[in-house]
Amino acid sequence: MKLPFILLVLCVTAPSAWGWSNHTVGSYLALQALPALREAPQVEVEPLEQFLAQQYPAVAQLLDEQEQFARQHFAQYPPRPDDLKIPAEPGDNLQHAFLTALRINPQIHLAMVIQPLPGRDLLEREHLKANQVMVEQTLSPWNRQRFIHVLTGEKLPPLAVLASAADEPDYGHDINLFSDNPGEVGGRYGFGPQPFGDSRFQYSSQAPFHMGFFHESPVVYAAAGFLQRSWPHWRAYQYMGLARLAFATGHSYWGYRFLGWGLHHIQDLTQPYHAKPLPGAGLASLLLMEGKALAGFDSDKHAAIQRVATRHMEVEKYQAAWLRRLLKAGEPHPMIAAYARLAEDADYPPYSVDYLREVVSAQAVAESAAFDEAIEQWLATAPATTDFSASNQVSREDYDHPQLNRQLLQLLGHFGAHSRIYVRAGLAP
Repeated sequence: MKLPFILLVLCVTAPSAWGWSNHTVGSYLALQALPALREAPQVEVEPLEQFLAQQYPAVAQLLDEQEQFARQHFAQYPPRPDDLKIPAEPGDNLQHAFLTALRINPQIHLAMVIQPLPGRDLLEREHLKANQVMVEQTLSPWNRQRFIHVLTGEKLPPLAVLASAADEPDYGHDINLFSDNPGEVGGRYGFGPQPFGDSRFQYSSQAPFHMGFFHESPVVYAAAGFLQRSWPHWRAYQYMGLARLAFATGHSYWGYRFLGWGLHHIQDLTQPYHAKPLPGAGLASLLLMEGKALAGFDSDKHAAIQRVATRHMEVEKYQAAWLRRLLKAGEPHPMIAAYARLAEDADYPPYSVDYLREVVSAQAVAESAAFDEAIEQWLATAPATTDFSASNQVSREDYDHPQLNRQLLQLLGHFGAHSRIYVRAGLAP
């Protein structure tokens, strides 16, 4: 039996495939207490081309080693076409050669910016507009963010570089990389057709790199093998290797920036809707639903599609708006404390190349049903969760929803712990 049901669910949810809205804010809160960051010297901003020019042989060797490892280690990994290999000798466009060898979107801006925490903007500094930082099609979720322009040679705190970079993979890194996507690179990159997501929404093409359904039933995989074609764990591996190389060769700015890119994918998988296509639905109910749809009774299927899409989007709006208010108020709060709950770090094994799959994703799947149920109960009674309603009046949301809040605080604690574990691994000699 085919399961187009699952595909349709993903088609609806994938346009909002960012996890926890703004990764920079969460990264600041999760990482600010790490001595390795707090005590590290400021780093000097440098262009990517400078790092690549000075370390070209080492970068080429690393990417070749990573490619061989990926072919042997990651299931469903599509081998990189040989013509994408970095040339033996550097050419005129180092950045383009590097980005295509990584198989990320070569049109990304890679702007020199940092993001401040909400309420801590530096108004005297030059700010870049969103369309100078990210590809145009991804603008809508970031209308509140501030991008402070930084200059080559400027000294910056490592935490600011790392936390700001953690948001970057949502700026277009993984858009239009599949053979049936618009543009030229999809036909060259070797990923084949987009396995899930809705082609009507360009942004959704990043979903297979930001979601990972690693813990489904063999029956589901047998019927819907496309669910196995996702690679957030590979991205985390790529960027970890680049970060370690940059640190080892004295390019700390790019070390922190690459580490932030990889951190993004770890954080995405702490969001249960990035790890489970249909939280709360068992295999039997899923098969029954699809069977009814095939018989011409598809109302349950369409209701489930809408339910998942709504819950995913609304809970992220709720959490983001609540956190923004708390940060602007500047007072202690359990949500802010959850990100920095250092005691939880000892509950997990050391970081490894399989950590995202075997620890982060598995945990999110295990908690997905309870999270989904809490969202259901909240939505039954909650007002709008945006900061302002359609009439520009302040929302009535009081964020007094104990069951949902308990789930959120638990998940954000996981977000913080897994972030620190990944960063510690990247900073280790």
